[in-house]
Amino acid sequence: MSAELTSSQAVTGRPLTAGQRARMRARLVDDLQEARNLETRLRHDVADGIASRRGSTNDEVDDPEGANTAFEGAQSNAMVQHTRRHIDEILAALVRLDVATYGACERCGGAISKPRLDARPAAAYCIACAA
Repeated sequence: MSAELTSSQAVTGRPLTAGQRARMRARLVDDLQEARNLETRLRHDVADGIASRRGSTNDEVDDPEGANTAFEGAQSNAMVQHTRRHIDEILAALVRLDVATYGACERCGGAISKPRLDARPAAAYCIACAA
């Protein structure tokens, strides 16, 4: 049996079996660990960038590399925030799994399609509501 909902379950909204829940939980937990590892690496990169500029007398406005440094810092911070949101989405999906609402759209209550859950296991909305 696959780790995700079968097509009939995604269409009819039948509850997951215990085995399907266990496999989906394992997938979400793996995704969560990967996201947390990425967040840690990104936060270290941001901290390293800040530390490398500490004590510098260069003014980013006059420094030819200043704009690149500022852009890279902003980009790294945006990546940290994006990763943090993804972690929150995974945690919410684990809660939905626990309370047996996983696979149901949080907006309309309809079933989230199997292909969507295969692609984004933490998806909280069906395609129509996510658009």
